[in-house]
Amino acid sequence: MIPKKLEQHLEQLPEIVAGKDVWQNPFHEYDVYTHTLHMVNAIKQYTDDTELIVAAYLHDIGKPTSTILKIKDGKVLEKSSGKPYHEFDDHEYIGEQMVREMTYTFFPEFGINQEHVAKLVGAHFTPMKGIKEMRKTTDYNSFLKTYENLKEQLDETGLPRSEVMTMFTADCVAKGKGCTDIVELSFIKLAIMNNDKWIKEAYLLQQKYHQN
Repeated sequence: MIPKKLEQHLEQLPEIVAGKDVWQNPFHEYDVYTHTLHMVNAIKQYTDDTELIVAAYLHDIGKPTSTILKIKDGKVLEKSSGKPYHEFDDHEYIGEQMVREMTYTFFPEFGINQEHVAKLVGAHFTPMKGIKEMRKTTDYNSFLKTYENLKEQLDETGLPRSEVMTMFTADCVAKGKGCTDIVELSFIKLAIMNNDKWIKEAYLLQQKYHQN
C-alpha cells in the first residue's frame, strides 16, 4: 500500500500539476492532471503495488512537455471554447526519460526502484499500439498474428506482461466516458495474462467494434 505522505508529495509534483488544463482528445473526458488522478484510483482497484501506483502518477508527465495543438483543416479542435485539444507524440518515451532523470528523494526514501518506474512509464502505451494493429485485421489468422506481435512487444519492454497490461487498463478506464471499449480491452488483457484464453472472445468483440 502506498504511503499517504508519498501520495501527497506526488500530487504536488510540478511535472504532474503541469497537466492541469491540458486537454487531450474526444476520447478523454478530463485534462491530463485529472486523468492522472483517475488513473491512480483505477490502478488501485487492480493492485496495491507501490511502484505501479507511483508509475500511474507519473505516466503522463511527458504530455505537457510534448504538447502540440490538434489541428484539422486549418482549425484548432476544441473540447469547448478556450479548451483546445492537443497531441503528444512520443509522450511515453519522453516521460520515461524524465522519470529516469528525476532527483527527488522520495525514490530512496520509500525504497522505490526508479528505473522500474521509468520503464513502466515508457511501456504504458505499448498495448494500445499493438491493439490498433489488431483492429486493422480482417480475418482471425491475421488477428492472431498481430496478437502474437503484441506479446513480443510486451516482452521487449523487459517488464512482466501483467504489470504493463495493468497500467494500460487503468489508463483506459481513467479516460472516463470516452472509454467505450473497456470490455474488448479487458478480454485482451485476460488473454495475455491467461495463456491466450479468451482471445477468440476479444476477436469477436473487435469485429463488432469495426462494424459499429
